[in-house]
Amino acid sequence: MKKISVFLFTVVLMLLQTGTYAQLQEELNQAKDKNQAVFLVVTEDGDANRDKALNMANQAKEKVANAVVVELNRSNTSNSSLVKQFGVSTAPVPLLLVLAENGMLAGGFLFAQASADLLVKTVPSPKKAVVMETLRSGKTAFLVVSSKSMTGKSDIVNTCKQACIEMEQNAKIIQIDLDDPKEKDFLASLKFNNNISKPQTFVINSKGQVTGKYTGEVNSQILVATAKKVVKSGGCCPGGSSKGCK
Repeated sequence: MKKISVFLFTVVLMLLQTGTYAQLQEELNQAKDKNQAVFLVVTEDGDANRDKALNMANQAKEKVANAVVVELNRSNTSNSSLVKQFGVSTAPVPLLLVLAENGMLAGGFLFAQASADLLVKTVPSPKKAVVMETLRSGKTAFLVVSSKSMTGKSDIVNTCKQACIEMEQNAKIIQIDLDDPKEKDFLASLKFNNNISKPQTFVINSKGQVTGKYTGEVNSQILVATAKKVVKSGGCCPGGSSKGCK
């Protein structure tokens, strides 16, 4: 009878752990499906600052229009695949990670270095998140920034499409509306000129460096050549890739 009880306890424990992992993965999947940013708090059993870290994440959540807080307890062996995915098996905890609305890791902070405001600031805009995803897939990003009143955008987008073909699809076109308030800070970080009357194209190479920007018409050969340039210092895409950045 005792052996049966121990066996049943083991089975129940395994089911609970599996359920915890499944629930956690479902939370992350749902957040991505709903275009929600995620404040992922990595903890472990006996973590003295666990509650404070979760409270900080929840404070940040209140300042972001569409976000959720998720806890990843690495002491739970059923979470090992997620722990490996985020590379936090030996990191000091609590650790606060910020995931973009498309699931991309935007940043991470030790509890002692973090604050609610810093977490909020780390959440990338929707288009910046797409740029990050593009760069991490090893592709160049062609950003076409324009307003609805500007003419010539379709021709420029077609030129970018031709450049993508010439680069064997190792590039992606990302269009940004300069009047979109969500992208204001991202455009500012690119030093975008708000006074232009024609669309502006930014080229961000696969290393995450802004290697060129063009106002108005540009040909595909120039875009391809610019995409292949490497900036030895500076010219880094904000939040995209740290390769080559100082």
